[in-house]
Amino acid sequence: MHRLRASLPSANVLFTFEAAARRRSFTAAAEELNVSQPAVSKMIRQFEASLGFRLFHRDTRPLELTAEGKRLFQEVERSFDSLHGTIQSMRQGVRRETVRAAFSASFIQLWLLPRLPDFHDRHPGISLSLEESSQEDFDLYSEGLDLSSRLGFGEWPDLEARFLVPEVIFPVAHPSRATEAEPRLLHFRERHRVRFGWGDWFAQVGGAPVRDEEKVVFADALGSLGAAASGHGMAIGWAHLVLDAIRQGRLAPVGERRITTGKAIWLVNPRKRPLGPAAQAFADWVVQRMQADMAQDAALFQTEA
Repeated sequence: MHRLRASLPSANVLFTFEAAARRRSFTAAAEELNVSQPAVSKMIRQFEASLGFRLFHRDTRPLELTAEGKRLFQEVERSFDSLHGTIQSMRQGVRRETVRAAFSASFIQLWLLPRLPDFHDRHPGISLSLEESSQEDFDLYSEGLDLSSRLGFGEWPDLEARFLVPEVIFPVAHPSRATEAEPRLLHFRERHRVRFGWGDWFAQVGGAPVRDEEKVVFADALGSLGAAASGHGMAIGWAHLVLDAIRQGRLAPVGERRITTGKAIWLVNPRKRPLGPAAQAFADWVVQRMQADMAQDAALFQTEA
């Protein structure tokens, strides 16, 4: 038996401590580990008893590590990263490199998938594991993700952020309905994201909707844009998401007005885990393809303040 075993109630206590120290919350750690908050608290108390010193100051919110806790957290995190890297390098010795990334369903379906054959042609030795993310504030590091995207201003303390595309917004509809005087507005509301909607549009451009019947509300932009392309009404469109549908004649801009919130879509990765060669190649390709799209259809991305 390894001598470390004498200092630990169980090996699982290290994962519990790492999650609590990283999230600075027993409750958040419990949610991440899919256990109860009392179970996390009890395990940490047992760990502290076996060590003979305290790891957390429990009278602060968020939790603060003691000096001993900070030192142990640094060592545990370094050891976990080293072990993970060793396992990954051994796996890659017998199979293709895999990049794990998570994006919104709209981004995957409307922008990424149509362009993936080009990536595979350029990088045949890289596999992609793509996940649909329903929210943006999840922890990429704990989820084991290499890349994702965020909407904002590029300032997240735990993430490296690389500018991808500005948030350029305008109404779209099927070409046969793009000049209707009283278009039906197609709405969507995402459960875990706050997105620009029709209320924001009319607040910025002035006026009010002529026909605003919320007979159907979609769960995400993908649904509302699909309905617009099928001729059911007018949807809020983001330039990079509707680009292909406009090129193919399935959607058309309604009017000439284009606005921006000042925010942008950023390609992000955890600061704690620098991108490996495969993930870096994928990130570079995504940025380069988006830049090519913006250059090819520059007018679509031109906005008014």
